[in-house]
Amino acid sequence: MIKRDQVVRIWVRRALNDLYFAFDIEFDPFEGYERFAEIMGMEKFLKAVLLFAKANEFESLPDTSAKIKINKIASSYGHRFDEMILAVTDIGIADFEKIKNTDYDGYLGSELVAAVSDGYMETRYPVPTQVSDKFPIGDTGFTHDPLSSSGITKFIYAVCNSCYFFLSGHIDFIPSLGIFVSHFSERESFKRFNNLFWESRCHQPP
Repeated sequence: MIKRDQVVRIWVRRALNDLYFAFDIEFDPFEGYERFAEIMGMEKFLKAVLLFAKANEFESLPDTSAKIKINKIASSYGHRFDEMILAVTDIGIADFEKIKNTDYDGYLGSELVAAVSDGYMETRYPVPTQVSDKFPIGDTGFTHDPLSSSGITKFIYAVCNSCYFFLSGHIDFIPSLGIFVSHFSERESFKRFNNLFWESRCHQPP
């Protein structure tokens, strides 16, 4: 029988892998992959919360049926970050209202929700309308690009930490964090990632 804790731990560990991959990319031509990996990490954290909340829909099923149900739950939200954030807020993560009204290096969290949603496509495919087109600088003809800003990384980290803090009140993440640490702890950038990513209220990896 597939249990809630097992599913959530896997999604969170895979999310952390994405976020660390983005952090560790230092080759400029891969910048688009960096942002895409961050967006994927945020999506997996959000879906970890949603699967946690809907565990009663799969925990009682045989393994094969449970796996199909888990996939359907996760797939049903697609990459619609506005819907996922609304659903997660309804579950009881109060931080999300604060996050939407917080300034992240010149961008409101509410603006970055939309930027992340559009950025999911822009960081993967050539698109005719770029995210930056929605952020004009007056009538200068120039634009701001939130996908190239440090603010969007800070926003994504805030969302992920809120998800983790909520889930850690119900689930022991020590086993999955141990796996995460064992994969990357020898890398020079790993300590810097942990220092920048984790909020003080979250239990940091050993």
